Amino acid sequence: MPARSGLIVAFGASVLMMMMSACGGGDPAPATSGGGGDIKDGGELRVYISEPRHLVSTTTTETEGSAVARSIYSGLINYGNEDYKINNVMAESITSTDSKTFTVKIKDGWKFHNGEPVNADAYLRAWNIGAYAPNAQTGSHFFERIDGYADLQGTAPKAKEMSGLKKVDDTTFTITLRQAFAGFPVMLGYTSFMPMAKACADDLKACDEAPIGNGAFKMDGKWEHKQQIKLVRNEDYKGDKAHLDKLTFKIYDKIDTAYNDMLAGNIDLMPRRVPPTKIADARAKFGTRLIEQPSPSYTYLGVPVYVDAYKNKLLRQAMSLAIDRKAIVDAVYQGSYTPAKSFSPPNFPGGRDNTCKFCEYDVDKAKQLLSQAGGWPAGKKVELWFNAGAGHETWMQAIGDQLKRNLGMDYELKGQLQFAEFLTTRDAKKFTGPFRGSWTPDYPLNENYLKPLYGTGGSSNGPGYSSTEFDKLIDIGDNGKSLEEAGKLYGAAEDLLAEEMPGIPLWYEKTAIVYADGVTGVAYNGIQGIGYAKIGFKK
Repeated sequence: MPARSGLIVAFGASVLMMMMSACGGGDPAPATSGGGGDIKDGGELRVYISEPRHLVSTTTTETEGSAVARSIYSGLINYGNEDYKINNVMAESITSTDSKTFTVKIKDGWKFHNGEPVNADAYLRAWNIGAYAPNAQTGSHFFERIDGYADLQGTAPKAKEMSGLKKVDDTTFTITLRQAFAGFPVMLGYTSFMPMAKACADDLKACDEAPIGNGAFKMDGKWEHKQQIKLVRNEDYKGDKAHLDKLTFKIYDKIDTAYNDMLAGNIDLMPRRVPPTKIADARAKFGTRLIEQPSPSYTYLGVPVYVDAYKNKLLRQAMSLAIDRKAIVDAVYQGSYTPAKSFSPPNFPGGRDNTCKFCEYDVDKAKQLLSQAGGWPAGKKVELWFNAGAGHETWMQAIGDQLKRNLGMDYELKGQLQFAEFLTTRDAKKFTGPFRGSWTPDYPLNENYLKPLYGTGGSSNGPGYSSTEFDKLIDIGDNGKSLEEAGKLYGAAEDLLAEEMPGIPLWYEKTAIVYADGVTGVAYNGIQGIGYAKIGFKK
């Protein structure tokens, strides 16, 4: 690959550039924005979330924790709201001549909330801690492409630092990968790649309760579990400073309770969606303060292939064919979601449509495949797992009803676990039947819908799927000479999933964000969620 002074990666006509000083730090400008008029500084915004699992960046790999982490931390880059264009934040430049070794130069003068410098050491510290297996960080898998990652794995690792990370000076470091991967710089906006203060590294457990970041907001006290997480504006932030004095994440275990509090004026923002049954009500009551727009997030039914009853791919194919996605979308989501026919959204970089032939609704074919699989044991119930309090029981029951009606597979709903416990159970491979899966991309590349969810040892591989062929196809995609070529090569891995069906694609989501009167600057980003530093109250 020819040498370049900056890194340019392309998906057809869309060009993502990281040049030395092309973009400033801070959140990308709003694309779909709530409210209008001038924004005044000050005030407190109260936001609905569920209880997160963690807040430390290297182990925050789910939506609730990430919403908080992205407010506390700032990384090398972030992504634009409409086209996911890469914007430099702390990065001065990220360059490579071969897509295997990258040189990162960071901006000088940034500090953590405790006054420590955010320098090259802060990034190398974070990534090594995240990769080191005894630390049990859920973001560990994101570092596996870096040379030397394998030496940090196991119960007795050979090393504590990856050989592929080298400090050049206080504002420069290099990254060497195991093999060339044109998409690696695109990953660097994910929370796992944020820097870490030495004080945090010295006590990860304490830092999880009161993270020390470098972002637009900082912690105000400790995480009050199952109640709230309070942040205040970081007056010393080097990027675009926040308008709000205070940002408080109010923790709810039921989305309906949160919606009622939204109506009562007890919270100011529901950042992803209202309860599925309240969409029409929200349209009527919030009007232009309801933001509905297509989202790259999608819902799937994970199938635990580690359970004997679900090891036969013919059974999984039959179950998928027996689900009428459109009927559920129309009944539960008033037609606002889009039935999925692939494992990554077709309008996402590298995505394709109609890759899943078993995502069509075909009861006769479903019955035929179930018969070929040997049928379903008489009297055995399909146990359908989902997290409690988030409005999932309605559509899960609809899926159960269709499996029972179309295939004679009786079912039982298992929706008692709160979100954090649900994810812990998933990761421990303790589900006894299909489970609710939802994916919001971490970075703009179709590979992100494939490897983390289905790669051997993937960070979110709830089904427990493992295929040497799939892993090899991902590696082939990694070797693409450009992101456009890599995106096409990953298609072969998706085609294998569409045959094996360890997960059953259901639908692509649509936001239903509501905010209080007087709030302005609300903008949705399909990868990063809401940029809270841009939000304020009208003058």
